[in-house]
Amino acid sequence: MFNSGISGRFDHTIDEKGRVSLPARFREALQQEQNESIFITNFSLAGERCLHVYPPAEWQRTIGKLHQRPTFSIEMQRFLTFFIGGAHEVPLDRQGRILIPPRLRAYASLNGEVTFSAMLNYYQLWSNATLEHLLANVEDQVNDPQFMEKLGL
Repeated sequence: MFNSGISGRFDHTIDEKGRVSLPARFREALQQEQNESIFITNFSLAGERCLHVYPPAEWQRTIGKLHQRPTFSIEMQRFLTFFIGGAHEVPLDRQGRILIPPRLRAYASLNGEVTFSAMLNYYQLWSNATLEHLLANVEDQVNDPQFMEKLGL
């Protein structure tokens, strides 16, 4: 499923212990691939903080791509410290929930209402308020023909 792409946004609630249910399609794909955990790390898009949520195979592909890059540049070291250093392998419980580590919850201001937003082969996890703010700004950009031209679309 992850190789063919995923799409959509899925609203969920984080409970007081920091647990959140994964979207049903994500859980089903993980079960089909016999995965019992996911990888989650911090990320920032346009200055807005979120988490990236990867199935194990996609996490390994991402790590493989990073291994192919020169790791001695200060920029790559900064990125690795931020992205890889912030990563956690998180098991799924029997109800298909994950416990988001406190540091990652605090980083992305996750409490209460959250949204999983599909990114073809992984998910971003946003606080609803942060995602709504980002989407309002992105919509103006996407409606600009020059923006789409830069993407080659």
